[in-house]
Amino acid sequence: MIDTHAHLDFSQYDTDREQVIEECRRNGVQFIINIGVDFQTSKASVDLAEKYDFIYASVGYHPHDAKAMTDSIFEEIAQLATHPKVVAIGEIGLDYYRDMSPRDIQKAAFIRQLQLAERLKKPVVLHIRQAMEPAFEILRRHPGNYGVLHAFPGNAKEAAEGVRMGYLIAFGGPITYPNSQGPQVAASLSLSKIVTETDCPYLTPQQFRGKRNRPDYVRFVIDKLTELFPRYSRDDIVRITSKNAARLFNLPVDDSPELAYMIGKSLYLNLTSRCTNNCYFCPRNSGFHVAGHNLRLNQEPQEKDILTAVERYSGYNEIVFCGIGEPTLRADLMISLAAELKSKKLPIRLNTNGQGNLIAKADLPSKMRGLIDFVSISLNAQDETTYVKICRPQFGAKVFPEILKFAKDCKEYGIVTIFSVVDVPEIDIDACKKIADKMGIPLRIREYASD
Repeated sequence: MIDTHAHLDFSQYDTDREQVIEECRRNGVQFIINIGVDFQTSKASVDLAEKYDFIYASVGYHPHDAKAMTDSIFEEIAQLATHPKVVAIGEIGLDYYRDMSPRDIQKAAFIRQLQLAERLKKPVVLHIRQAMEPAFEILRRHPGNYGVLHAFPGNAKEAAEGVRMGYLIAFGGPITYPNSQGPQVAASLSLSKIVTETDCPYLTPQQFRGKRNRPDYVRFVIDKLTELFPRYSRDDIVRITSKNAARLFNLPVDDSPELAYMIGKSLYLNLTSRCTNNCYFCPRNSGFHVAGHNLRLNQEPQEKDILTAVERYSGYNEIVFCGIGEPTLRADLMISLAAELKSKKLPIRLNTNGQGNLIAKADLPSKMRGLIDFVSISLNAQDETTYVKICRPQFGAKVFPEILKFAKDCKEYGIVTIFSVVDVPEIDIDACKKIADKMGIPLRIREYASD
């Protein structure tokens, strides 16, 4: 777990700071970002980061204190920001709820610190309260910035706008409150756009509301997100949100390529990074990460490599040939592995673009019979023209009818077959349903998450 927003330097921890920090480490907090709100707290954040290897710092001036940010203090903040354990500028932004600094001064301080972050190529940690539109207007004029919207106070539409501008959305204790709109907002987002935080000592989760918050209470945020995203296990939520935070703040997490990986109760096998399509909506175009797993292979595995990777896992209820590439590019390996893994007496599924016959230059479904129990075929278009436009197949326009034939053959060989489509604007879902219905094959619609 990663707490992306803490204030462990605040006086609420003066009597037991070291004890709290060590307990958080033992309780599974992998990293903490301690956030500055003025020069003194920024310096204290850096001091904590120097003392503890798993704490990093963000430095900046909170809108409440913007009136105190003189030119000389700003230069000191800028110098602090070059420290190797300073990973962000913040918290900065606009607060029109308390108006503790004049609004024109808030704006000036906000813009100046955005410019500093862009110059240093660091993310920003944003505090926005009852000032969403004026803050977003400033962010639109500074497209070179990126970062996180802390303690996000807005609605789903505003969250989507923040994501489009390059910002992740942070959820903390308030997502657990009975009347919070946080769950609705979080559920409207892709998990790839979410990070977790506490804002301790404030915003304590419902379970301890009224008491001092602490970084290890981020677990209650994880629990709530697990409720909101039932497709994923709790371990998935921890991994995905942690990898999101690690990429944003450049934290040192293991991001090695994975040959086998779990999502929910499914064990996926990653045979290749190659594909015969170049779909614009594919995760290959945005870093080769799926659900927090790095699927960019440095070299293609052999059968023994995959089998060794499989043995590291337990508790799964199906095996899936998927990865980030097209598994049928390694059809012989896939068939051999399926035969070997049948001894586990679990369903085996293939997720494919349906071009296996073209790739193998053979009747691949006949070889899959009795070994592959389920096949999910990415239809992803209602006709040849659309398919070529958005999937950009190396085999050209002849691909689309071949996909339909592949599906027909799989079904005839007794393999449970489904189509899937991604809900991007170019795809006519109703027309795809008609194709699927005519062939007697179910259709699953997959949400497009732009990463």
